[in-house]
Amino acid sequence: MAGLPKVRTLTFDRPQPHFERRTTPNTAKPMTLTRIPSKPARLARWLTLSAFCAALLSSCYSLKPGGDVSDGSVDSGADGGPRDGGARDGGPSDGGPSDGGPSDGGPSDGGPRDGGDSGPLDAGCPPTSRDLDLLFMVDNSGSMSEEQASLATELPRLVNVLMTGDRTGDGPTGDDFEPFATLHVGVVTSDMGVAGYVVPTCTRAPLLGDDGVLRTTGNTLIAGCVATYPKFLAYEPGVSMETPEQFGEGFRCVAVAGISGCGFEQQLEAALKALTPSTSAIRFLMGTSGHGDTENAGFLRPNSLVAVVLVTDEEDCSVRAGSEDIFNSTSATYTGSPNLRCFNYSDARYPVARYIDGLRALRTGRESLVVFSAIVGVPVDLVPIAGTPDYDAILSDPRMVEMIDTTTSSRLIPSCDVAGRGVAFPPRRIVEVARGFGDNGTVQSICQASFSGALDAIIAKLSAASGPGACIP
Repeated sequence: MAGLPKVRTLTFDRPQPHFERRTTPNTAKPMTLTRIPSKPARLARWLTLSAFCAALLSSCYSLKPGGDVSDGSVDSGADGGPRDGGARDGGPSDGGPSDGGPSDGGPSDGGPRDGGDSGPLDAGCPPTSRDLDLLFMVDNSGSMSEEQASLATELPRLVNVLMTGDRTGDGPTGDDFEPFATLHVGVVTSDMGVAGYVVPTCTRAPLLGDDGVLRTTGNTLIAGCVATYPKFLAYEPGVSMETPEQFGEGFRCVAVAGISGCGFEQQLEAALKALTPSTSAIRFLMGTSGHGDTENAGFLRPNSLVAVVLVTDEEDCSVRAGSEDIFNSTSATYTGSPNLRCFNYSDARYPVARYIDGLRALRTGRESLVVFSAIVGVPVDLVPIAGTPDYDAILSDPRMVEMIDTTTSSRLIPSCDVAGRGVAFPPRRIVEVARGFGDNGTVQSICQASFSGALDAIIAKLSAASGPGACIP
């Protein structure tokens, strides 16, 4: 380095602390060391090294817009406060949706605080999230009785695994994962109304149905359930008074949504409306806006992992604005059996890109914090126990091809038929949405008595999206 004194080499019998110049009689083989230069030279080197390290740290710790690095902690909140695991003040998330993503309305009904992101800070890889906001969309049409019962059986175990990281309930083993710090769970149904038209199965709320609003009604036919619950349930170990299993029992009281819902299922639209903020440009039936920051405020936190799980035995029929006449039984445009209208007039439905883009927009710039899963009418042998499904194989399978059942002329040929449980139909649109999420998406089969394996596969996706290997841009 220019201007520095020449370094000369000395030979010592053995290395001494600080490379001090000493000679100790010893018969050991000599070792060659480099003498530390004089004090001015050391100072010049130190200043040069400091400048280099400062530049390197600045590059390594570059954060998304709005973040900064100070005293070793990352500011995940919007108020500039340190990420201390405490509650946020409801400000918008940094790097959040450009269309006005959902703000943290804060926990409600005594729920836990927002535990914040956690995980190692790597160069170019900001922290992952240990807070999970889990939305279930449960089909509440007339064919879903057995499927809802299968889901209810598994929900207490689901919560326990998510909050303990113990996949198999056998204590610490190699397949465990770091548990989530906090959990929000909410439920919406597939009933989005029929724009006020008279449809035999949609008389309960014909205009907007359940409208993507989080359920607060408990199923009192289940022992121990009460009539009313908070709009979402919140759990945090060490703060919540319940065990994870007890919390899961309350969760299933809301998730068993009954079978009085509309037969025009709009599963994807329900999930999107539930989470989309009213400030978004996305609009819904009759020009209405999303509920993410209004009716459902507080469910989504700014830096959480967002997970959507659809449970349905039908294909999605999310009707686009301007096509509401498809619900009209006397329509001159949309004719034939109401059961086949969504198949016969597929252009009346929104393209699936609306749901891939709309859900990912909840974490703009941090799309790896959104996971999409579905338990749907895909034959059991086509879904993986773990990993990402082979979507091409699923969609090309003959059982997944939509064809009119000529024996009835009022329905499609089922994709699977389980004795004692009924039939399910090819969910091609829902599979396409899952494929749009890449490794953050999966589909599992509703065509089985137990949902244990299906939920295990979903748990694997959630743990992978939030674990040490997840790198959030």
